[in-house]
Amino acid sequence: MTATLETRRRAARRGRTAVAAVAILSVAIVLYAVPAYLVPDVDSRVGIREDVPFHLPFLVVHAATAGIALLVGPFQFFGSIRRNHPKIHRVVGRVYLLAGVLPGSLSGIVAAVLTTAGPVPLVTFVLLDVFWFYSALRAYRAVRARDFAAHQEWMLRNFAATFAAVNLRVYLGLFIAVQLPLLDGHYGGDFEPLFDTAYTAAVVSSIALNLAFMEIYLRRKRTRGTLGAKD
Repeated sequence: MTATLETRRRAARRGRTAVAAVAILSVAIVLYAVPAYLVPDVDSRVGIREDVPFHLPFLVVHAATAGIALLVGPFQFFGSIRRNHPKIHRVVGRVYLLAGVLPGSLSGIVAAVLTTAGPVPLVTFVLLDVFWFYSALRAYRAVRARDFAAHQEWMLRNFAATFAAVNLRVYLGLFIAVQLPLLDGHYGGDFEPLFDTAYTAAVVSSIALNLAFMEIYLRRKRTRGTLGAKD
C-alpha cells in the first residue's frame, strides 16, 4: 500500500511538472507568434494570397483565437484548479472552447484552404482543424452528459491538437538544422526549397506525433486504471 501511494505521488508530481512545462511553452509561442498579427500593419509569418482579400483577415482571426486557446488551455489540466475551484475551471473551459477553439478551428479551415505552403500542409491543416472542432464538440457533449471521464479524454485529445502549434515551431527549427549540410549540394545554395521541405515535414510531424502520443497516453492510463481496480 505504501509503495502504491508513493508511486501515485511521483506520478502526480510528474504530471504537475509536465503541465507547467506545457503552459510555459504555450505562453512563449503565443508571445512569439501572435503579436505580429495584432498590429495595424500586419507582418504575416506565412505566405498571403494577394488575390484573395479575405485571406489575411481569416488568418488574423485564426492566430488570435488559437492564441487564446494556447494561453488558457493548460490551466484546464491543473488538478488543484479542477478540485478546489470548479467554477474557475468551468469559466476557463468556456473561454477555451468558445473564444479559442470554435472560432480558431473554423477560421483555420479557411486559412488552410488558402495556404501557399502546398498541398500536403493544406490537407494536413484542414484535417487538424476539423479534428480540433470535432474533439471540442465531443468534449462538450460528454460534460453535458456528466460523463467526466470521456470529457477529460476528449479535452486531452483536443489540447494535443492545440499544442501542435508549439511543436510545429520546434520541429521546423530541427528540420532546418538537419538539412543545412545539404544546402549547397542538394539545394544548390537556395534556402527557400530547404525551408519548404522543413515546413512540410514539421506540419505533418507536429500533428501526427502529438495525436499519436496522446492516444498512447490515454490507452496506458486506461490500462493502469483497470489494473488498479483489480488490485
